[in-house]
Amino acid sequence: MPSLLAGFSDAALPKTFKDAVWITRQLGKSYLWIDSLCIIQPTAEDNSDWTIEGSKMSDIYRNSWLTIAASSASNSLGGCLFGRLGSEFEIGPAPLFERAIRRDWEGGENIFDRNPDWLPTVRPNPPSWVNIVQKSPLGSRAWVLQERILSRRTLYASVQGFFWECAEKRASVYEPLGCSFDYMFRDNGLQTINQLLAEEQQPESLLGFHWRRIVEYYTRLRLTFESDRLPAIAGLAKPLGIHTGDTYLVGHWETTLCSSLLWFRLADEEGVEVQPAEGGLPSWSWAAMPGAVKFTSLDSRDYPTRQMDDYRTVATIASYTRLDGNVPQHTTLKITGRHRLVELGQTDLRILTIRKTISDFWAGHIPTSADIGQLGAVLTKPYEDEFCDDKMSVGIVYDAEERKSHEGLVLFQVLSASRNNLAAAEARHEGLVLRRRGSAKGFERIGFFTSQYWGLFDGTEPETVELI
Repeated sequence: MPSLLAGFSDAALPKTFKDAVWITRQLGKSYLWIDSLCIIQPTAEDNSDWTIEGSKMSDIYRNSWLTIAASSASNSLGGCLFGRLGSEFEIGPAPLFERAIRRDWEGGENIFDRNPDWLPTVRPNPPSWVNIVQKSPLGSRAWVLQERILSRRTLYASVQGFFWECAEKRASVYEPLGCSFDYMFRDNGLQTINQLLAEEQQPESLLGFHWRRIVEYYTRLRLTFESDRLPAIAGLAKPLGIHTGDTYLVGHWETTLCSSLLWFRLADEEGVEVQPAEGGLPSWSWAAMPGAVKFTSLDSRDYPTRQMDDYRTVATIASYTRLDGNVPQHTTLKITGRHRLVELGQTDLRILTIRKTISDFWAGHIPTSADIGQLGAVLTKPYEDEFCDDKMSVGIVYDAEERKSHEGLVLFQVLSASRNNLAAAEARHEGLVLRRRGSAKGFERIGFFTSQYWGLFDGTEPETVELI
């Protein structure tokens, strides 16, 4: 440490850092911030500097003049600068045929009199933004997402050349005036924070639709330590909280908390064993379980096929309490709504015994990307002939395989549809699957449910339950 503080030659730096120094000097700038050099990296014995300086990263990236992203580097040795593809070849004409082709259009496909001045033209497509930026080694890391969205402008250095992103456009050395394809569509609508705050003035939309897009994208990315699941996205929450004045609660926002509880996990990669995230996070937070999540909602941008006017959120947030002062992980939630205990048997719902999955059963608006694999189950009213009536069934997506038990389930209604003009294949209810945690008074969330069963909550009255 003393030797670093005394100064060092950039020749001693690994290639990625050395290239970043060269780019900075070429741009005429005097200062370069590299997190692994400017922050003492945490260890099991000491993480004090990381705790202090890591909390400032959102301000650093958001206020930087330019962020340099080493897209093709998997570590500090990969580099930012590479030889141009094809630079070692001589440039010259390269006819595809020994003699050029001219067609007799009046005579159909007859080829005659090959004119040497008539040669085919070959123009390769420019490299894909999706492959260079999103699917790059750097782009697969969860920590990098907040750096990308917070930055005003980013220069992506890749083997294929430089790519550019700012609030106005995405461009590259191949398309300097802007990428010809609208990659915002294929990039899940992600925007920089500065662009988002300038264009979107409605807090409900910022903390609802846009936050859900960020979380859905973020949860598909790679984390080395699951304990970083909330810290790695905290930098994005900070400016949104300042801009809206809202309270951030373990990955959710107070204004949109009730509707954002309707998340469900997607299928894991085959052979990957999923365990609850470290840190004792509350079960109702999407951050409590690793892996990708998807939200259901009443926003037409999420579900264009839904008849939004026929739906309403019927549950309400009664209160929330942070058990350890300002420690956000230790938060309990009280929510008011209708719920019912599922009793498996001949007089109530039971596990479906015929070959049908929740993806088959789900009312027509399941997201096309929502692969839930083996996490799903269907409970249904029993019939003597084992016939399944979707209108009297409940589809469940469990948060994890080890929680996939059908005993003692409590279905808590959050979203409901009216009976007016609703298509036959639409869901009537959506909500949380709960189970009492031991002898504690509270309930833990173990999944999400969707149902077309109109009478599922008949005879029940709203009550307040505590989620832990």
